[in-house]
Amino acid sequence: MTMKKKALFLSLLALIFLSTQGAIAATGHLQKNDPTQPIVSIKPIAPQKNFHPGDKFELILELTISPGFHINSQNPEDDLLVPTSVEFKEDPAFEVKEIIFPETKTKKFKFSEKPLSVYEGQVEIKARIELGKDARPDSLDLAGQIRYQACDEQACLKPTSTSFKAKIKVLHD
Repeated sequence: MTMKKKALFLSLLALIFLSTQGAIAATGHLQKNDPTQPIVSIKPIAPQKNFHPGDKFELILELTISPGFHINSQNPEDDLLVPTSVEFKEDPAFEVKEIIFPETKTKKFKFSEKPLSVYEGQVEIKARIELGKDARPDSLDLAGQIRYQACDEQACLKPTSTSFKAKIKVLHD
């Protein structure tokens, strides 16, 4: 695709997105029955035990995606879609060693020419974490955010981020 065609395509896509925002609000399309509830909720699940500096563990981030919606996977198969990502607030007390995303579903939607890689329902993202050797005794906040783009069968919402925080107990010998 030439640069001119790509620029035209992106302009058209932006125009369609902006023009549908009023219709979305008026019809409830891309809105849940209860607008006070988020489309994606995040529940961090930390191991319920005490840790020592240098210990390794897994933090589970349980995502619940509202029925009728999906979010893009970490590799959505379309450059115009925003992948799901996890970012932790930097803290010298711990290091994130690996982020493990769940198995994806491949589905075809009206707004895309090709099948996309998505998450639906309830999924778990796992973060493998190692405490620093100098982690102080006390409770430690593991804070961060998940960035995602939620979509229904017709179209996608603008990307957003949702914060999370989990506490673990750090002990010294």
